[in-house]
Amino acid sequence: MEQRNPFEYVGANDLEPSMILDYYIEDFNYSRFIQSMRNVVLVGERGSGKSMTLLYNSLSQQLLKSSRAGTAIDLQRIGVYVPCNTPLTHKKECQLLNPAQGSALSEHYLVLSIAYQIAETLGVLSDILDGETLIRVRERLEFTWDAQLPQRDSLFTAIKDYIQKEILSTQRQANDDNELDAVYQHTFSFSSMIVPLLGILVKEIPKLRKSHFMLMIDDAHDLNPEQLAAVASWIAYRDHSLFSFKVAIANLTKTSLKTSSGGSILEGHDYIRLDLVQPFQNENSDFGRLAVRLIERRLRSFNITRTPDQFFPMGTQLASDLEEAERIVREEVSRKYPEDGKKISDFVHKYKRAYYFRSRPAHANRPEYSGFNTLVFLSTGVIRNLLQPCYWMYDKVLSIASGEQDVPIDRIPPSIQSEIILARSRALWDWLRDGLEKDIDGCSKDDARRAQQLLENLAQHFRERLFKHRSEPRANSFTVSGHNEELLQKLKEIFEILRKAQLLYVRSGSAKDAGKREWYYVPNRMLWPDKGLDPHGQHARVSLSITALWASAEENVPIPFRFDDKEGPDPAVQEELF
Repeated sequence: MEQRNPFEYVGANDLEPSMILDYYIEDFNYSRFIQSMRNVVLVGERGSGKSMTLLYNSLSQQLLKSSRAGTAIDLQRIGVYVPCNTPLTHKKECQLLNPAQGSALSEHYLVLSIAYQIAETLGVLSDILDGETLIRVRERLEFTWDAQLPQRDSLFTAIKDYIQKEILSTQRQANDDNELDAVYQHTFSFSSMIVPLLGILVKEIPKLRKSHFMLMIDDAHDLNPEQLAAVASWIAYRDHSLFSFKVAIANLTKTSLKTSSGGSILEGHDYIRLDLVQPFQNENSDFGRLAVRLIERRLRSFNITRTPDQFFPMGTQLASDLEEAERIVREEVSRKYPEDGKKISDFVHKYKRAYYFRSRPAHANRPEYSGFNTLVFLSTGVIRNLLQPCYWMYDKVLSIASGEQDVPIDRIPPSIQSEIILARSRALWDWLRDGLEKDIDGCSKDDARRAQQLLENLAQHFRERLFKHRSEPRANSFTVSGHNEELLQKLKEIFEILRKAQLLYVRSGSAKDAGKREWYYVPNRMLWPDKGLDPHGQHARVSLSITALWASAEENVPIPFRFDDKEGPDPAVQEELF
């Protein structure tokens, strides 16, 4: 029998329902916000857990959860999962109509999709309709929608069949020039289909009297502009006692939330924003704790009782070298600041790993990359990035042990960890050089060249910092300075390509100017092992000019390196150390 891998990292939609329940970690995933009556916008790159969060809160998952616990399902919150990356939401018939008609048709398709998912969701509740209630609900829906529902044993099956027929009829009419006006006249809107549907269900079905419907729209960035505007308009509704929206978007900076009337919805007023990709500085951050819980859960599901640190141990020689580096740094800084314990501990934390990398012989091979903490840093704060190398490591150990039956795997040797990490890092650079223009939409050959040269020069810049810089040697994220709007726009196009490729992450943080926020950029840390860099990094950002960044991308000019910053620990101590 083929052994499964505990670190499978397929999309949440491809997981079995029981696996979603087994693997999902409620802590640090904002489930309490999802279960509220507020509108919520979840923002995060692919693999950050948006779909998993929505699916976990869907009615079918909560029903499975209550069944396992032997308790009755609570119907006060009913999660309706609505995927947007489907053929229905990608239909192009709206382009055949004038703007007003096209907008109506776009909303019509989206509304039909939501209504279908509501019926699909409630169909798992077999005991909420008795004979008289079913007749009343059917009659009211037929009257309100001006429709004839097919006769089926299940009302919700009848609704789904009616919607499927309506989709087919709309498509045929939209493809017939003589029927275009009829399409416009017979489209449904949110207020004419979904609001009455939910109102009738809550009013007529006793078990749903106190229900609030959470309409969970996944991959909203795949909707067309008219559909996105419609969703924003629905979010702007003032009365959300009956329903609320939980909308998952990959990149809010590139997704318009303007309403159909041209207005805007406001964060804090109309919706709560949840960032699922959080800055990761150390193991005590929210993502650091989530990573431990997530890997523990995966290991337990395979009856592996070891902790993540025990399952992914650091190499003995690496641990010894880091301890020696810490000892040397501590001795040197203690001579300078013998009475200041905090300054000593801060200095040691910042410089011990830099000392380790600087003290290695120039001709040495790549340093060893091992230990669970290294895997967490390599993930750059994205769950799928954490699971992917774990999957390949486990698979490698399985392959080695393939001749031995039922041999339990209770650890991943450090040598295999390092081998896989370096192989995945090289694969990323190979893809950057050869595959970007083929795989990323809107990426030309020149764009791919610029993206590669930009990351190569950033890697070289960060390597110089690691080996030469005095105050922040392990910084590996950056901000953009300067005011050349033309170059900034060109640079942002390259950033967007790298963001789509998940080779660069864009985050918001506090600027040095008090009270201000700024965008900063974090290259995928899995790039660094192939360059001999430290993926652990440090909580620091390098300010790089627009002109230097563009020159590195366009002309392959090295990014200027400055030996020291204005702020930082005493240079005399650093010179003594390094």
